[in-house]
Order: sequence, then structure tokens, then C-alpha cells
Amino acid sequence: MSPPLRHITVDHLGDVTYVGLKKHHLGESEVLELADEVVGLIHGGCRKMAFSLGPGALECLFSVFLAKLVMFQRVLRERGGALVLCDVTPEVLGVFKACRLDELFQFAPDRCGAAAALGQES
Repeated sequence: MSPPLRHITVDHLGDVTYVGLKKHHLGESEVLELADEVVGLIHGGCRKMAFSLGPGALECLFSVFLAKLVMFQRVLRERGGALVLCDVTPEVLGVFKACRLDELFQFAPDRCGAAAALGQES
């Protein structure tokens, strides 16, 4: 049995794994722990991930968190999978644009849009 997830929530919509944040203010050590949880999902077989950055304000969009999102994207792609970010506020999207990461990621308005973008199978 795997340990309980401290920083993320996980739901499944068909073959899409929906990941949400339990809280929107994370310190650096919490971001690193969150990353371990997400990578565990990927190593456990997740290939299509919708990662929610909302609703509301996100207070952990600093370099460590952004680097982890890039890593999730890379690891999923290496395994033939894909990542879609959803529930992204205009302010958070502005951070991605300022860092020129908006072209690296696919965005969807909500989890249903993310599932559709990922080609959800029932």
C-alpha cells in the first residue's frame, strides 16, 4: 500500500489522471515532496495527466515549481504520455508567458477540457 498523498488530490476520468493541489501556498520543500508524489503516479502507469493549477490564486509559482512542471511534461512525453494544465487563472498564465513557458504547455479551461484535449478513453 502506498503512503497517503500529502500535497495532491487524484481523480480518474477514464484513462486521464486528474491531479489537483491540496493547498495553493507551498514552500520549496513541499514542492519537492509534491513532485515525488506526481512522479510516483507517472511511474505507477499514468500516461495522460490533467494538472489543475486552480481554482484561485496559486502562491507557489516560483522557479522550483515551474521546473517541476517542466519535468512532469518531459517524463510523461518520454513514456508516450501527455500533460495538460487546467484551471489556470489569467495571472498564473501571465507568469507562464513572462517565462516563455506558455508555448511548452497545453492549457485547458477546466478538467473536462483537459480530458478532451488528452483524448479521454472511457
